[in-house]
Parts: sequence; C-alpha cells; structure tokens
Amino acid sequence: MKKPRELHNFYKSKQWYIARTVKTQNANGKCERCGSVGEEVHHKIYLTVNNVDDALISLNQDNLELLCKECHNKEHGRFQKKHINNFDKDGNFIGWVI
Repeated sequence: MKKPRELHNFYKSKQWYIARTVKTQNANGKCERCGSVGEEVHHKIYLTVNNVDDALISLNQDNLELLCKECHNKEHGRFQKKHINNFDKDGNFIGWVI
C-alpha cells in the first residue's frame, strides 16, 4: 500500500531526520522493547494525514519509540499468522483455522 503524499513528504523531511536521530541516540541504538538493535522509529500515536502537521504527535520524542524490525512488525501486526482455535458447542477442540 502506497503512503499518502503528506506522510511520504514528512518522512523525507529534515525535521523527521533530526527527530529520528535524537530518538536513536537517546535509546543508545537499542530497541526499547526487547533490547536488540533498534532500526525503526515508531510513532506511538500513529501518524496520519490528519495529524502529521501536529508536532506534538509527529516530532515529539515522548511519542517516538525506537524498535527493532521484529517488534515494529509485531506492533503493526505484520507477517503474523492469525490462529483461531475452534471448539464445538460442547467445548471439545476440533482444530485450528488459519
């Protein structure tokens, strides 16, 4: 899925580069969840076209988190199989639905 132009432009901006660099340095380059190598700066309040111009959301260090790729993918639910266990009406396990 292609990013909206407003978000694309923000992520290419000098302001984002500075905010990302400061967060990476303050976290000592470590994922703030698991401690492995941090690679991606995540917005805790997700960035949208409606809030990208609000510096309290887009650039605020308190809204940023340095994450490794695995933790960032987990945060966004990427590349994960969703398993739902199925039980019959009596509560007997009947198998997995993938």
